Amino acid sequence: MVKKVYAIKEGYDFEKNEKVQNIIVNTWGECLKRVKGVKGATYKSFKDTNSALEYLKGEDKILKKSEGNYPKDCLHVYVDGSYNISTEMYSYALVAVKGNVVYYIESDSHSCEEGKNIRQISGELKAAVRGVQYALSKGEKKVVLFHDYEGTCKHALGLWERKEASSIKYYEEMSELMKNIEVIFVKVDSHTGDLFNELADEKCKEKLQIESKKSVQKWLMNNEIKTANDEVKNEILKIASKGEKNIKVIDI
Repeated sequence: MVKKVYAIKEGYDFEKNEKVQNIIVNTWGECLKRVKGVKGATYKSFKDTNSALEYLKGEDKILKKSEGNYPKDCLHVYVDGSYNISTEMYSYALVAVKGNVVYYIESDSHSCEEGKNIRQISGELKAAVRGVQYALSKGEKKVVLFHDYEGTCKHALGLWERKEASSIKYYEEMSELMKNIEVIFVKVDSHTGDLFNELADEKCKEKLQIESKKSVQKWLMNNEIKTANDEVKNEILKIASKGEKNIKVIDI
């Protein structure tokens, strides 16, 4: 008899008293206790895990910024991570934008406790968590999270197997945060000239003392960036000192 796996799009964990979304379980018993008596429960059995994952991904495919099919009327947060091979440190950065105005920038670096194999992934995931926490702190009900690492979305939604401690912790933290805010994941291709993504990338590199291509400074030679306050302006100046005249602080 072929062993089946069960993909649950919508269910409920009565032991933990919490909603269940996009998970795969190995037995009918495990599935049944999460879907029996649950209004709107959605699930399906498969002969292999890959087919189950494809089913779960169905309506949850990552949006792409290049396609433009994401909300424009809410907070946008760009996240990135980096890694310094020589120091074995990782960094993260987030850039919060609303109405084309940069409201907040945060970046930091830490030692990598899980080894070299995950490199900047720890930073990518840390930035995403901090980005959603920032959105919640500002009373936002919805946030668009722009990322270039696919796992930022897939780990948060439980669509990828979680092997490292960082991805396990990330899934748990994001699951809790997403109970209180709608998070829309949008993939942006790295190093393609997207201003706010480049800004997040260069803030990561700054924390690790890694030389960047100065893309933000080059952009500022002929274009303006609007910021919500002097603190944000100063964060940009740290990586683009020659672009001061085109960094505008506006009254919010």
